[in-house]
Amino acid sequence: MKLDSTTRFWLASFAVGSVMTAFALAGMTVGLQQNQPGLEIPVNATASTWSETMCAATGRVDDEVEGLFTLDSLTGDLQCSVLNGRTTKFAGLFRTNVLQDLGVDAAKKPTYMILTGAATFPGQGGNTRPGDCVVYVVDATSGRFVVYGVPWQRTLAARGAPQQGALILLDSGTARNVMIREP
Repeated sequence: MKLDSTTRFWLASFAVGSVMTAFALAGMTVGLQQNQPGLEIPVNATASTWSETMCAATGRVDDEVEGLFTLDSLTGDLQCSVLNGRTTKFAGLFRTNVLQDLGVDAAKKPTYMILTGAATFPGQGGNTRPGDCVVYVVDATSGRFVVYGVPWQRTLAARGAPQQGALILLDSGTARNVMIREP
C-alpha cells in the first residue's frame, strides 16, 4: 500500500509527537522521584514502527530486559533479539516465519503490523515459560493475526548464558468478517 506524502507527513508527525511525549513523561517521573523521596513510579515504554519492508517493536521479556522484535515483510521472518543485562550484548535470539501461521502468500505482498503486549503466564514445569510479553502480527491485507510468546529461560538469563529457540505460536484469529476480492 502506497501512502501519499500528506499521509506520510501526518504519520511521521504523530510518531515524533508520541516519542516526545514519552520523553516528557519519563522526565516528569524522574523529577517526581528526585523531589519526593520514597515515591517510585515505574515507567515502561514499548514502541513499534514500520516501513514497506521491515516492522519493529520492543517488549519487556523479563523484569529487567526488553526484546527487539523485527519482522521482515519480504520473507515473513519474525525474530526477537534480547539483550543480556550483564554483558549489554545480544544473548537471546528467537525466530519463526509467520507466512504459514497467517496462511498468506508472500507473492501477494502482505502488509504487516506488529505490536507487543504484556502477559504473565503461570509456571509450566521447569524454568521455561513464555516471557512477560507477547508479540502480535497482523496482516492488514487479509485481516488475519497471530500471537507469539518467547520461550524465555530465567535461569539461563540469570547466569548470563545465551539462549535461542523458536517463538511459540499461542493463537490466531481474524479481524475481518468478510472476504475482500483480489483486484
